[in-house]
Amino acid sequence: MIIKSDHIFLENGEFSGYVKVEGKKIVDILDSYDGIVDYDFTDKRVIPGIIDIHNHGFGGWSMTDSADKAIVEGYVKALTTIGVTCCMPTAKEEAFEAIADVYNSEYRGARIYGIHSEGPFWARGGEKTVGMSWPLPDVEETKRLVSKAKGAMKMMAIAVELPNAYDVIRYLHSENIKVACCHTKSMAEDIRKANKEVKIDIATHLGNGMQGMHHRNVGALGGLLLEDDIWYEVITDLNHICADMLKIFFKLQPYDKFCLISDSNFIAGLPVGTYIRYGREMYADEKGLILNSDGRICGSGKWVMSNMGKLEKVVGVPFDKVVQMASLNPARFLNIDNHTGSIKIGKDADITVMDEDYNCLFTMVNGVVEYDAKVDKQEDYFNKDALKLKVA
Repeated sequence: MIIKSDHIFLENGEFSGYVKVEGKKIVDILDSYDGIVDYDFTDKRVIPGIIDIHNHGFGGWSMTDSADKAIVEGYVKALTTIGVTCCMPTAKEEAFEAIADVYNSEYRGARIYGIHSEGPFWARGGEKTVGMSWPLPDVEETKRLVSKAKGAMKMMAIAVELPNAYDVIRYLHSENIKVACCHTKSMAEDIRKANKEVKIDIATHLGNGMQGMHHRNVGALGGLLLEDDIWYEVITDLNHICADMLKIFFKLQPYDKFCLISDSNFIAGLPVGTYIRYGREMYADEKGLILNSDGRICGSGKWVMSNMGKLEKVVGVPFDKVVQMASLNPARFLNIDNHTGSIKIGKDADITVMDEDYNCLFTMVNGVVEYDAKVDKQEDYFNKDALKLKVA
């Protein structure tokens, strides 16, 4: 199979030419070719498949409620319509077993790298914390959750300042599970201490669910940015973080430390309006802002490909760096960059094509075309039952 474009984004920059795919692999990258071209995307951008390590749902499919195998399979197929080729379903334990069942089976769609458990050991700091409480860290409870995930648990997020948090973190690392600092009341000194004693692997949606920077104490946000051995999730829909703060992030740390995430929930991709799920009201607007009845942000109604446009057009990040943050950086964080995360000879044929408006035109996973906008309708990948939850 031959894919042609004048805008192929390789690890070392933009390239005009051809990508040759055989089976599951990229077998050649050519600057000329006189044979049959299977897919001609001459004026479109061809990028490595997007790797979204923090995604709660999309297209009406939710990973934050009880789920069965069909729901998970619908979810990973829907993700290919927005260019995602690898994901970490960010789930509650009610969905763990179903995700694990798909993870351990043959399936179509975006590949599941593993489960990302955002919590349950939180101590939410930051804006609009309303009447909420969570369990304290407990090693035995953590073992139960890991067991329930049937070997699929790859990352857990925790408020690092809580009692017994270090014991939980040590256990997670002993199981080769990444640890994220999330929804925390930590201040800068707490971050320094935790990273020195037990190691924080990544910051959950940097800037959100944590104390912001102040000139008397730079909070968890400043503390995380001052550490040089931490990765950073970042949501760039410009609802969660403003453009100026993103510019500050990139002045303090290099682009190669950031992983673009969506933090999307099941409403993403569906019509804007008010939805009620399990008695919980959420309102989504056209900008992708999702608020609950308390006025608190509840994930995002946008996705990584859409947010890439904000980074390039508003924040001013060079597009090759945007691509790196969407694909190669998360692959490096997950230690899977030996076979995915970039368009390179010998790597998996995980390839995405977008137009000038940041719409997905084509997604290939492991050499299989999972979505082609010329023949497929995105709405056919959506969960139609979710539309019944829309009340206004």
